[in-house]
Amino acid sequence: MLIRNKKVLFLFLFLTAVSNNLLFGDLRIGLLSLDNPLSLTVNICEGRYRMMIDGHYIIVNQDDNILINRAGSKILITTLGNNTILADSVILEPYEDDFFFSIRNNLTEGDQKEYYGKLIVKSDIQSLLVINEVNEDCYLAGVVQAEAGFKGSIEYFKTQTLLARTYLYMYINRHREDGYNLCDRTHCQAYHGKSQVKVIREAVNETRGQVLTSQDSILVFTPFHSNCGGQTQSSENVWLRRTAHLLGVTDPYCAYSRNARWMRKLRISEWILYLTEHGYTHHKYDDLAFEQLSRKQNYSAGSFSYPLTRIREDLKLKSTFFSVKLVDNNVILEGRGYGHGVGLCQEGAKVMAQRGFKMKEIIGFYFQGLQIMDINDVRQTMEINSAF
Repeated sequence: MLIRNKKVLFLFLFLTAVSNNLLFGDLRIGLLSLDNPLSLTVNICEGRYRMMIDGHYIIVNQDDNILINRAGSKILITTLGNNTILADSVILEPYEDDFFFSIRNNLTEGDQKEYYGKLIVKSDIQSLLVINEVNEDCYLAGVVQAEAGFKGSIEYFKTQTLLARTYLYMYINRHREDGYNLCDRTHCQAYHGKSQVKVIREAVNETRGQVLTSQDSILVFTPFHSNCGGQTQSSENVWLRRTAHLLGVTDPYCAYSRNARWMRKLRISEWILYLTEHGYTHHKYDDLAFEQLSRKQNYSAGSFSYPLTRIREDLKLKSTFFSVKLVDNNVILEGRGYGHGVGLCQEGAKVMAQRGFKMKEIIGFYFQGLQIMDINDVRQTMEINSAF
């Protein structure tokens, strides 16, 4: 859930009146990262699957390939032996939970990805609609690997799992009108299929059912980012809304991590042109210098002021936490951190876990006043707050 665009609106849908059996049930995840596929190849990587095509069943075995092409409002399925079937939909269902398959978009570059659970494919308006029906634990393990990486200690991955599970239950019906619960992009949570990391699967298992709530037992929005540069942001500086548990904190743990520092060089003429397009009237070069020892909301040059979030977005910078220095005929942007800076700093949390901090301590450092609860004990409410 790394939020890369501040224009993305995160509706606070406190939908905690969820079915208790969903905790161990299946989720429907739209595989939008396949990028509007028209032709797919599915490979059975392990085990046996039952392939249901318009009410008829075919058994497919390990190493079998299935070609699926869009054919207008229907799909064309080609199986081993070049048997071709025109159908409305196809469902692949494993005989055992630990069986898995891979899927590849034949018309784009990219590696094939592996998935547990069922595969559902049918024709959509302009492409194939592809859905992975998978149990919650497998889904969360895949999300944590995609969002938090492959390396880290179990307390770090337990922390990320809590954030991912909380998000899952807050937005569990975000794509209901599309025929699935969530998508696999950062619009929801990044999900690249099955996790290959044992410690991540252990983290999911050890935190099963646990979510983060406010003191009145309501699910909360718990964002994260790669590196805060030594100080996290308060939510109102990014999304114009103050939230009690999303206050900025000084973070000494991420200072020497990979994304702690960055630099961008521009010609002074380019910088002045950019500022002029947004209302700046140039008077003297000294006004252009700008320093951030702690996070600010706006860049200022003389009487001119402009939101740092806009500059970050326009220039595709790693963060808003940067200073401006003049060197010869250039402007040097010396930056700290990577991401929006609100909530949990991943690189800081990883260092905290390495130093022996537990999941609860890491969460308490980055979020104020939250509690860990079982999803079945969360207050049921349909309140919708204004968006971030």
